[in-house]
Amino acid sequence: MKLFLTLFLCLFFSYSLTAQEGDFNFGEIPKEDFFMTSYAGDSTANAVVLKEFGNTFIDNTQDNLLVFNYHVRIKILNTQGVDQANFVVPIHKVSGSTHVENVYNVKGSTFNMVNGSVTETDLKQKNIFTQNKDHYTDLVKFILPDVHAGSVIEVSYTLFSPFIYNFRGWNFQSNIPKMYSEYWARIPANFDYNISLVGYYKLIENERSLVKDCLTSFNGGKADCTLMKLGMKDIPAFKGEKYMTSPKNFLSAVHFELSAIHRFDGSSEKVAQTWSDVDKSLTLNKDFGIQLKRGQSFFKKYLDTLYSQNTDELSKARKIYAFMQNHYRWDGYDGILCENGIKESFDKRQGNVGDINLSLAAALRAGGFKANPVLLSTRNNGLPPDMFPVISDFNYVLVQLQLPQQTCLLDAADPSLPFGVFPVACINGNGRVIYHDKPSEWIPVTAPVRLEQVNMAKISLNDSGDITGTITKTYRGYLALSKREEIHHYNSLQDYITATGSQWNHITFIHDSISNLDNPDTALVENIDVKWPPSQDLSADKIIFNPFFQSYVSENPFKLAIRNYPVDFGAPEKLFSVLIFDFPKDYHIISSPDDHAMLLPDGGGRYLLGTKIIGNQLIITTLLEQTQPVYQPEEYQVLKEFYNRIVQAQRGVIVLSKNWVYLFQYENTLSPVPILPAVFHDTGIGAIG
Repeated sequence: MKLFLTLFLCLFFSYSLTAQEGDFNFGEIPKEDFFMTSYAGDSTANAVVLKEFGNTFIDNTQDNLLVFNYHVRIKILNTQGVDQANFVVPIHKVSGSTHVENVYNVKGSTFNMVNGSVTETDLKQKNIFTQNKDHYTDLVKFILPDVHAGSVIEVSYTLFSPFIYNFRGWNFQSNIPKMYSEYWARIPANFDYNISLVGYYKLIENERSLVKDCLTSFNGGKADCTLMKLGMKDIPAFKGEKYMTSPKNFLSAVHFELSAIHRFDGSSEKVAQTWSDVDKSLTLNKDFGIQLKRGQSFFKKYLDTLYSQNTDELSKARKIYAFMQNHYRWDGYDGILCENGIKESFDKRQGNVGDINLSLAAALRAGGFKANPVLLSTRNNGLPPDMFPVISDFNYVLVQLQLPQQTCLLDAADPSLPFGVFPVACINGNGRVIYHDKPSEWIPVTAPVRLEQVNMAKISLNDSGDITGTITKTYRGYLALSKREEIHHYNSLQDYITATGSQWNHITFIHDSISNLDNPDTALVENIDVKWPPSQDLSADKIIFNPFFQSYVSENPFKLAIRNYPVDFGAPEKLFSVLIFDFPKDYHIISSPDDHAMLLPDGGGRYLLGTKIIGNQLIITTLLEQTQPVYQPEEYQVLKEFYNRIVQAQRGVIVLSKNWVYLFQYENTLSPVPILPAVFHDTGIGAIG
């Protein structure tokens, strides 16, 4: 389970020491660092942080700006590690104002050992540039020169921020290992912070000391500071893998959340809000609660033509949802607030997620339904805070619709979504329902449908040795959604067909039809014609054919020795396939894949593979079913072995031989036993683990 230690401290921040105290000297690199060719803590590492130091404080001499100093030294171990020389520093801003962070004093050098002497190549200031990312963020970018395997690179810079209430956190862990990482935070005593240490690794340094009179106000008031010194060593690289949520949920780090400010005049201001504060604030917010209220009146005039008075409640809700879903085009931006406003977004027929789904909530309310917005954080944005509300950590809004027979979550921002289904990206812990007539509350945001696919293939071997046939793929639930999104990513259906066909080696791939592409409430069906020559051995009297050409599992997605964060599929999964293989009467099957039946512990899933021969027809059936959307770290090794065995099971091939060859072998074998496996059944299944 994830270690999550939260410390509630009342601390005041100040600065009375020099900015670089505690730091290491730039360019003073021990010679043994140049001779390092690998890192003992991780033989697979491409680079390693030798030392890293950061500190944050408020500087009186800089108009009480928040100052962050950063310094890092990295050893490049091989050519794959050269990309560590690319630095990107995000800086925050408020669009249209002078409130913006700035980076100063950027210093960077590359050190190389050449003929026994150390050479230094400096970063030129002209090679540092700033790029706009979005309304709230710019990126300062630079690349160190002359970097190759064996180099030691070093970078330091200072960041000034006007956002003094957003005290800077620190990531001890990153995508490469670190030998040592240290962070100092000088926090004035009149700032109360909720401080959380997140991750799986322990601090080797955790000191707090008092710094007297570290901060002076303009009217002469003085405050002490708490100086925190935090350090870790031998920190493994964070290695991401498939089926995970945001790495920020698991990286070892320290975070600061301001809860209150105590001013020199004796007054105090509570910054960290309760959910009661948030409910009231959102209700009065011009881009949230006010929009919902105005939108309810706005949409009444559009609903009369959608349905008759005797339409049942579910059909009525579906019609409103379909109308809103088809009316808007998502502009690509998430958000919990309206960017344009309900009326303007309706007129433009586009908006961000907040515009579209708050409009949906307003329209459903106008239709007489109980519909409320649900704030959440998407999977790539990190888990939403549950101990105290931080509204900026929420980046998406759904609509909770309460019907007499069911309660469902809706999202009108994606035209591929069926009624009652929302993106997998939204399945990330809990969501917060904001009611208009009672306090908000947490609700679980879980998958309403499965990941489900059925493949039916009917193929045949003709006398000339060619194999032809048809494949019907039926997608349901979240796999139907992802397939529709994949197809819509192309400029046309023909472009998708061409691109997909080119991925099949030695196979002629022709789409016969794709059904229900624009009808998200039904299964998506692909019908495919295929033709390819089989592989043959040198005798040309045997044909070897791989029946798993459309396998759901072509390789094991789980490769880590240890994974200390969950495997999160988002939704339960059921994948079923049937292959019917017809072969000529003058051929005989002498080998086919073995039967397999495997269960995960506690009913967590199963894999079944069975074969059956009836006359000149071979039937191979597979089923992969995972009943849990999430598997905890302690279940990882069993899940990894489960997939290992699936991959091994699917290495089996079909071997056919001409009957005269088979009879000759039969007559010259002491114990001839042709392989005739039976179709799988539910008895005698062994469990893994």
